[in-house]
Amino acid sequence: MSGTHEDLLSVDAARARVLDAVAPLTDELLALPLAAGRALSRELSSLRALPGFDNSAMDGVGVRVADVAGASEQTPVALTLVGEALAGGAPGARALGAGEAVRIMTGAAIPPGVEAVVMREHTDEAELARGVVRVKAAAPPGQHVRKAGEDVQQGALVGAVGDELTPARMNLLLAAGHVSARVVRRPQVAIVASGDELVEAGASLSPRDVVNSNAYALAAAARAAGAEAHLLGIARDSLADHVARMNDATFADVLVTVGGVSMGTHDFVRPALAELGCALTLWRVAMRPGKPVAFGRRGDGRAAQYVFGLPGNPVSAMVSFELFVRPALKKLLGLSPARWMRPLLTAVLAEGTKKKAGLEHWARARVASVDGGLVATLLDAQGSHQISGLADADALVRLPRDATALAAGERVQLMLLG
Repeated sequence: MSGTHEDLLSVDAARARVLDAVAPLTDELLALPLAAGRALSRELSSLRALPGFDNSAMDGVGVRVADVAGASEQTPVALTLVGEALAGGAPGARALGAGEAVRIMTGAAIPPGVEAVVMREHTDEAELARGVVRVKAAAPPGQHVRKAGEDVQQGALVGAVGDELTPARMNLLLAAGHVSARVVRRPQVAIVASGDELVEAGASLSPRDVVNSNAYALAAAARAAGAEAHLLGIARDSLADHVARMNDATFADVLVTVGGVSMGTHDFVRPALAELGCALTLWRVAMRPGKPVAFGRRGDGRAAQYVFGLPGNPVSAMVSFELFVRPALKKLLGLSPARWMRPLLTAVLAEGTKKKAGLEHWARARVASVDGGLVATLLDAQGSHQISGLADADALVRLPRDATALAAGERVQLMLLG
């Protein structure tokens, strides 16, 4: 490992330090339709059984098992129709007698005496007009009958603390009788860009101008992670302007700066944070792109503000966001630990590659499924300034810190994007 990088934290250790420092935010009561994507802050139990009554899983006829025991295509059994059960209708009062059947639709309550349902495809309705149906298949007890409570029993846990309100979870909670829930509020993220060279999107551009595109991309990434993002403009190259811009962010749970975090004479982020009383617990990580990333906290307790200083190169900023800021936002949102990071998958390299030891590389790649496995092809545009490579990528491939060469077919970890 290169001596100049030995003292730098690994990506995993740096992320652990960030996640150890952050805690879920306060919660609020919301109507379930307004709480999509939020995390439950209190567990919920089902207020009712699901389903609430025995019902049919198929369109067909409800029968007694003994009446159709010998039924087959060659020897259908004729039964007398004595009623019809529709979804939403009453199951009926009279129990089914010997030799009788009832037409039944999917979701309809099982009438008294019905022991099984035979699919319509296994019946002959040619004599329906005179009230007769011929059944062409035997039916074991309970066939195509959904029993009350077979999905969820009344009082069963339907939402644990940290569960995300996905569309499916919301469906379950509503069906279980809930109309609202206590959920963790969304993090407020303030974004400050740094540098005299920056101009806002839409301004008249010269060849020497750099568009403040990073801030907008990070705002989009923060919103995609479940936060609310606020752009606070560009801090010009003075300590006073950086302090003023960062002071404008006191409302936010998270302050993200982009650019100006390294060691240049015009890098004012760290001095400004020091003047504002922000103690950095992390600066520089053994990774490429994104080595000069900073993290700290301003204030104490519930009023604490978490601060991330991201590099100014666009790929460095976005990769640093993925590896550190996004997991922190997911924890702030109250999600369970399994949801903090995008999962790491295993793939093989389509071609070999070389790198210097000492830094973990997160290379931009395209991924394909081949013969049931994933194959990663590294893109040509790997420079930290080459945003085109990240825009074309659907994954980041993790190249180990100590590796110097990896062969085609070698197994690597990757993180799918999007």
